[in-house]
Formats: sequence, C-alpha cells, structure tokens
Amino acid sequence: MKKTKIFFSIAAVLTFAFFVLGTSVWRIQAQSSVFDYRILTLVLPTPQPTSAPSPTPTVDYYLPYPGILPDNMLYPLKMARDRVWLFLTIDPLKKGEKLLLFSDKRLGAGKTLIEGGKVELGISTITKGEKYLEEAIAQAERARKKGKETTALYEKLEKATLKHQEILTEVLPKVPPASQEDLKRVLDYALNGHKAVVKALGEMGIRGTETGK
Repeated sequence: MKKTKIFFSIAAVLTFAFFVLGTSVWRIQAQSSVFDYRILTLVLPTPQPTSAPSPTPTVDYYLPYPGILPDNMLYPLKMARDRVWLFLTIDPLKKGEKLLLFSDKRLGAGKTLIEGGKVELGISTITKGEKYLEEAIAQAERARKKGKETTALYEKLEKATLKHQEILTEVLPKVPPASQEDLKRVLDYALNGHKAVVKALGEMGIRGTETGK
C-alpha cells in the first residue's frame, strides 16, 4: 500500500513537471516566432503588387487546322480534291467561302513549314494561299453584284485579311533576309485585299476597320 502511494506520488510529480516543461517550451517557441516575424518585417521589404504585362492584341479570327502539309507525299491528292471542289461550286458566294477556307489552311501550313525550317516551300505555300484570298474577295464582289446577301462573307473576309497580315508580320523575322522581300510581296495581297473589303463594306453602309497602310 505504501509502495502504491509512493508510485502515484512520483507519477503525479513527473506529470506536473512535464506539463510545466511543455508550457515553457511552447511559450519560448511562440515568442521566438513573433520575434522572427518582426525581424523579417523590418529587414525584408514589403512586396509591392506588380501589374501583369498587357498581352499583344490579336485579331479575333482563328485559322483552321491545315491538315497534311505540302511536304507530304499525299498532298497532291489534296490539291486535286480542292480544285475539283471549286470547279463543282458554281455559286460565287459559296465559292468565295471555300476559297477563303483554302487560303486560311495554306497560310497555316506555310507558317508551320517556315517554323520547321522549310522556308522556300513555306513561302510558296503562303503565296498560293494569298492568291486564293484575292480570288475569294473577287467572288464576294461577283456575288454582291448579283444581289446576294454578302454581309457575313465580307465581315469574315475583313477579319481574315487582318489575321493574314498579323501572321505574315509575325513570320517575317523568322525567314532569312534574302527571303524577306518575297514574303513582303505576299503581304501585299492581304493589305490590298483588306482595302478592297473595307471599301465594299463602306458601299454597303458598314464601317470597316482601317489599317495604317
């Protein structure tokens, strides 16, 4: 019985000692944390909010997926299919829409080729695409003269010609200096095409987006 009392007394003393020790350690840690925080706030400067850089504005027009590229052995079949498709399309409005689609795809394909190091083939592909763009605008004009509703096509052409200018300007520094003049001449297709589209929209009573050139 006596041994039991001694055991409980020792246990109680040890429990109290651990409680006091734990409380002391907790207080020291809390004080050191406050102290460290205060030191850090004094030594380190308060971070200032920074504004994110403004993204470069882009034309709200997305190029379709180009599909197989001109360096693919099956590409001639794709071109033959496109020519047959255009031949069978009699309505100038629908033909203009198809020509614009082909133009957009060739621009995307040419851009991919240039970025892949095939500059000459890329410029050739883009050139054909911009000629399609020029023909698409001509078909839109034919449809307008026939009294067809061409507003939607002209508004799409307006955005397309701006997007083509944007892509060509982006690609220009990626080609060697000897090839840049060729690409600048191709850029004129998009520039002149945009002017023609804006003029047609103006005649239709719709205000187009003017460019600097």
